[in-house]
Amino acid sequence: MVLVGFSTPRRWNPLSALIRAMTRSRTSHAWLLVEDPVFQLRLVLEAHSSGFRLVSFTRFVKENAVVALVEPSRPIDGGLPAAGAWLGESFDVLGLFGIFLTLVARWFRQRPWRNPFPTPSALFCSEAVVRTLHAAGYPGSERLRPEETTPADLLEFLETDPGCVIHRRGDLRLWEHLRGGAPELRAAA
Repeated sequence: MVLVGFSTPRRWNPLSALIRAMTRSRTSHAWLLVEDPVFQLRLVLEAHSSGFRLVSFTRFVKENAVVALVEPSRPIDGGLPAAGAWLGESFDVLGLFGIFLTLVARWFRQRPWRNPFPTPSALFCSEAVVRTLHAAGYPGSERLRPEETTPADLLEFLETDPGCVIHRRGDLRLWEHLRGGAPELRAAA
């Protein structure tokens, strides 16, 4: 099973703070959580400043506070081969700057605006997740524009899907789940 994750850094980060302020959201980062049967680990597939990468979930949560984990209403595993092909791609700094311009336009004009700096060979976080949803043929994802969707937009899209199961930060017992292998996620009672 592949989950969609949302987080924010544990330490203060000006970019994260700006993203959360401009989107009025608790999240500034989107990523995929993948159960790896070979390593028997949970791995995070994310667009990071170092490029598109895989990192263990254990390492990831040391530096990031998980805001939500979403079990999509339909499997998105079919999009993983496309996402795997992006491993090592650059972080899309120019595209991220472009998305800030779209947010400023939304702020003042209250209407969508296209990202003026689309970069097909680089990725930022929510763009990678949206592209994976597209590759998996996830219903409704065609309405999401990869270069213009923020982590907050993506979370809102998944929240409106009645089949999705949302595990909020307060309901997760992450440290229990990190011990030994890759157990199933369970919401706290």
